[in-house]
Amino acid sequence: MRIATGSIAHESSTFTTVETNWSSYRNQRFGYRTGQDVLDFFRGTNTAVGGFLAGCEAHDFELIPTIFANAQPSGPTPRAIFDEILDDMLTLMGQISDIDGVFLDLHGAMVAEGIDDAEGHILKAVRELVGTNIPILTQLDIHANMSPQMVEMADVIIGHETYPEIDQEDRAKECADVM
Repeated sequence: MRIATGSIAHESSTFTTVETNWSSYRNQRFGYRTGQDVLDFFRGTNTAVGGFLAGCEAHDFELIPTIFANAQPSGPTPRAIFDEILDDMLTLMGQISDIDGVFLDLHGAMVAEGIDDAEGHILKAVRELVGTNIPILTQLDIHANMSPQMVEMADVIIGHETYPEIDQEDRAKECADVM
């Protein structure tokens, strides 16, 4: 199986004065990563991407990365930044032939300017790209805000069971098992 993966993850607070900008995504410990760099960086880590990679390898699935964009908690992501990140992911995903499934590492509490349900928006865009016959799986933070659109657009949503999120790897392996 050929599984595309991508991540746009941000825990947004609409009450904070801390702005989210490009450096919020590029200058933190995980950074903004694309392609093979995603796999090289996360291999063997207790993260969603690391766990899903391990799970895919255990099942002999080919994991094809697009982007990983993660910002530390702050205010809503400006719409232009959100649109650019999503467009980057969709462009790269659209270049992958013969996708059998999609794994998205999302947070569940992301807000972009003008989009209160950013994860629902992401899932809908990916669903429109890959069609209804390709399974889309995601894992979300323990305090994710589940929307009807998220539930409609994803085939499987698995939530963390611990806080702090020390079970990211295990939940992502579970996603690979379900795939």
